[in-house]
Formats: sequence, structure tokens, C-alpha cells
Amino acid sequence: MSVVINNISRHGDLRGLNQYEVRINNDLVIARFSHVRSEGLAACLRKAADAVAAVEKEAA
Repeated sequence: MSVVINNISRHGDLRGLNQYEVRINNDLVIARFSHVRSEGLAACLRKAADAVAAVEKEAA
């Protein structure tokens, strides 16, 4: 199983807000979130984790 965080924005703006999807095996979309690329990888991973946690909480 692989977890994929994919930038789905039509632009590659480093300073603007980008839209991302978290997927399993590049297939099933688990969650979506927004992120500014210039904030760095660690911030992106935290936002991805928070988005997945929010979806899991809604499903519980």
C-alpha cells in the first residue's frame, strides 16, 4: 500500500494556495486539503494528516 499526496492545482505557484488530495495506491481519494508550497514539506505532511484525521472522525 502506498500513500500519495498529490497537488491537483492547475498552477505550480510556490506562494499561492494549492489544492491537494491524499490517496491510497494513487486510486482512492481519502481526503483533500489546501497548502502553500513555500511553507515546506513538514507543514504539508501535517496538513495531510489533519485532513485524514478529520475524515476519520466524521466517519466514526
